[in-house]
Amino acid sequence: MTMSAACHRKPAPIVIIPDIEKNHLQHNHIFGTVKNMETRTFYLQPDSLTLQDSARARTLTEKRDSDRMFSNHYSYDGCLLRFFKINADGDTLLQRLYQYNDRAQIAQWTEFSGPSPTTHGVFSYDRNHFVESEKIYYQDSLVMSFSHKTDGIGNIIATTQDNQDFVINTRYHYNDNGLVDKIEELEPDGTVFKTVNIEYDNYGDEVNRCVYKAGHQLVEYTYTQYDQDGRILKTIYEDKLHNQKEINYYTDFDSARNWRIEYTILNNQLVSIRKRNINYYQQHGFK
Repeated sequence: MTMSAACHRKPAPIVIIPDIEKNHLQHNHIFGTVKNMETRTFYLQPDSLTLQDSARARTLTEKRDSDRMFSNHYSYDGCLLRFFKINADGDTLLQRLYQYNDRAQIAQWTEFSGPSPTTHGVFSYDRNHFVESEKIYYQDSLVMSFSHKTDGIGNIIATTQDNQDFVINTRYHYNDNGLVDKIEELEPDGTVFKTVNIEYDNYGDEVNRCVYKAGHQLVEYTYTQYDQDGRILKTIYEDKLHNQKEINYYTDFDSARNWRIEYTILNNQLVSIRKRNINYYQQHGFK
């Protein structure tokens, strides 16, 4: 299945950033020098509202507490510094702090679910400053590790994930623009059991993602649509195995082209509304 974005963007120099050069914001299609971002999700009762009731749904969400909130804090150059998960009562359920080396690469993250750290991850790099491994600890016990193989410029081309009880091997392939266009997950004997194919538009934005079981059976599909200025408008996700279809609509964009409201439709039913507030290091205007 292949779909193409219907909108044509205004003529402008096309600059495609390779995956290896992207910061956390760019990997998540977020524009501008973001200082912090709060995202609240409001879950709706089944059969209570349809997409046509979106104006009424917006009013309802203003009158009730959010079911959950996430808060991200960034450095000026787009590195994620702190992440918080907060419940409707304002209590912090989880926080994660990130530390970076002098090359702006993640050195360590530490996760708290109370006053003391519970989990942390440690990264190591080779003499070329390419990522070599990540080890995750629960308290003082190693619970998971990732060993990476890189190409000549530092792209990860193979990963071995060791979960103590089982091992997953993954291979990554890149297109001419340095964007991942194929991911393969392998059985211990080297047999491919899952393949992910990714297609991009001429601006380097992902438009199609297909997941295949055993290399040939389509089991998941995601299509993403943008407007002529690169704003994300809609995603369509289909789970073929469980006959589920989810559509996300994005509206109310700020001057940096980032969405403020997301509506999630699951099997033709409006199930949640996500509201996002972004503060920037400097004011952004769109050119």
